[in-house]
Amino acid sequence: MMNPVRQALRQLMTACLPPSRWLVRGPKHSRQLALTFDDGPHPEYTPRLLETLERWHLKATFFVVGEAADKHPELIDAIAAAGHQLGNHTWTHSEPRRTTASQFLDEIERTKDWLQDRTGQPIHWVRPPKGELSVGKFSGLWQQHHRIALWNVDPKDFRMTSSANVSAWCQRYPPAAGDVFLLHDRLPWADEIIENLAMRGVFARYRAVILDEWLMEYHRAVPQWATSQSL
Repeated sequence: MMNPVRQALRQLMTACLPPSRWLVRGPKHSRQLALTFDDGPHPEYTPRLLETLERWHLKATFFVVGEAADKHPELIDAIAAAGHQLGNHTWTHSEPRRTTASQFLDEIERTKDWLQDRTGQPIHWVRPPKGELSVGKFSGLWQQHHRIALWNVDPKDFRMTSSANVSAWCQRYPPAAGDVFLLHDRLPWADEIIENLAMRGVFARYRAVILDEWLMEYHRAVPQWATSQSL
């Protein structure tokens, strides 16, 4: 469970900051949700996940670790070629509380440069490891015009040990427009979760979109979003 102080701060920032720079949840009127995957690419699980996403005609955002991308550049090519979005999850995914702001920001820039050189696409979405940010890290990202993406749906797939865990979570999950999923493609369960939700008809009711699609909607409707808590 999130620390109460951190949770209150996150809610305050969500209420005050523009969703084009600080995104926790998408527009509630959209009939859309966002699938996001952290910590990859993984040589076994990422290709399997890409096949499942293609079979169900789903788009997603992959927050990749730079050193994993450097080991498996062909998987970065496959993610981009399939029309998914690439995001930045630092170079090493080091423990946040043992990582200085300077090291963190250097890793963000290194990963951004690598991904942009490889794909030719701009990389502007960042997800800090474990969603943790110090004042210095947040300030650095803000000054460098990065967009920070967190989440509001966390199945905690890193704790799952069986398909029964997947099924139990999917049965409990109440789909809602604007949901942002936190999943991990370094683990086998993300693929099973997507397959299970698809079989339950979730993606027939809610379209899975990349984060930039919400960004475009934000720019089309700034007055409405600026005066409400649609995100």
